[in-house]
Amino acid sequence: MRLAIGRGILGRIEVIFFVILLVVVGAVWAYQHFDVDPVQHCEGSGNWWDAQTRTCGHVVYLPDLTHRTVGAKGPRYPTLPETAAQGAGGTSGQR
Repeated sequence: MRLAIGRGILGRIEVIFFVILLVVVGAVWAYQHFDVDPVQHCEGSGNWWDAQTRTCGHVVYLPDLTHRTVGAKGPRYPTLPETAAQGAGGTSGQR
């Protein structure tokens, strides 16, 4: 028994519409997989999405970068002396 596909003009139209359907479904899947899912995954984890460079950025706490305590005016380095006189071994630093 032969299939009815390929018989006359209606068979060709069925095949053409089936191919068009496959192409459209593939395009929608590719758009979802490569364009929408990365954005949702990035923003769902609490980060932000940069659409121009297509990168996922994350928050960096500023006091961790500047070594400052919250609300402090200057950097705080625990291994460095607080003043220049302490760093010079107690001398005034003059020659």
